[in-house]
Amino acid sequence: MKWTIEKNIILEALNNVTKALSQRTTIPVLNGIVFDISEEGIELLASDSELTIKVFISEKDIKHLEGKGRIIIQSKYFIDMIRKMPADVIDFEIEDNLKIKISTPSNQYRLNCYNPNDYPNINIEKSEESISIAAEKLREIIVQTSYALSTQEVRPLLTGINLKINGDILECIATDSYRLSKKNIKLSTPVNKIINIVIPGRSITELEKIISEDDNVEIHVFTNKILFVYKNIYVQSNLLSGTYPETSHFIPTDFAYMINLNLREFYDAVDRAALLAQNKEKNIIKMHIEDKDMIITSTSNELGNAEEKLKIDCNNKEKIEISFSSKYMMDALKVIKEENILLLLNTDDKPILIKPITDETLLELILPIKTY
Repeated sequence: MKWTIEKNIILEALNNVTKALSQRTTIPVLNGIVFDISEEGIELLASDSELTIKVFISEKDIKHLEGKGRIIIQSKYFIDMIRKMPADVIDFEIEDNLKIKISTPSNQYRLNCYNPNDYPNINIEKSEESISIAAEKLREIIVQTSYALSTQEVRPLLTGINLKINGDILECIATDSYRLSKKNIKLSTPVNKIINIVIPGRSITELEKIISEDDNVEIHVFTNKILFVYKNIYVQSNLLSGTYPETSHFIPTDFAYMINLNLREFYDAVDRAALLAQNKEKNIIKMHIEDKDMIITSTSNELGNAEEKLKIDCNNKEKIEISFSSKYMMDALKVIKEENILLLLNTDDKPILIKPITDETLLELILPIKTY
């Protein structure tokens, strides 16, 4: 088998498929990248058995293609070799079945390969009914929810995003039990079945790195896996097993305080106050509200204190003090695109809700922190 291909084409494909590789795999062959050569083109595949990414390069994008078969190239150093090749066109040639020569007119590498027979059988297939969503919209959903994912394996389901579809409404929820983000959109075509699944956080964040802001993404949902098809890229992930906790009863519907804020002014004030926040792990700051005034303070026994004052539009003249993690607040504010937000409060021990003024599709929640 031989093929000749432009460096930028093979490098883009490798950058995408290698996102599925994991340092934690105990199966050596899963450190390899599968190359399936056929008359139609070259299919690259990588997997850690939970996340699988496949990229197809059509023969029209390959300068020369000869032979057919399968080879598994060790991923270690391979992508760096390709990146550092001194020419824009690279030749590949399989030698003695389990060795590959990678060359340009001025340099070459020879790499030992894995035995293709040792690679597990990974089936990537489409379902009979797919869900279509604009890539830009899917990317926005992931960005606006994934920051709230849990990193603690103690509660595995919270390390994933809960995706629900009922008719033409798609809803995504992520929470680590201290904060929550919920985003919903209206699909162009209703789905015939109710979907309620949990996608691993790693899978969904790697998908976000692959898709850009044009074209559509096809979503194929199965009992224990999900497949995203974007252009010539297939991203397949196992689903987390179990029922995602019901979060709706944690979200208040009535509020004693409705505060209209300029997002940038509020973010900058929180950011500055956080510099002197006590307990750097949680970055706790205090917010004091009375009538049209908001005062944000932080205290450090070692360094001193900070105070920020903002004029606000609030429906309640009664004063309230509430403490929260500045990091969690800033994470939530970062994903909002609008200029103004609503901060919704009740008491100092009830959740803080953050909503864009005009965007009803996004809701974010942060639990306050008791400081006494």
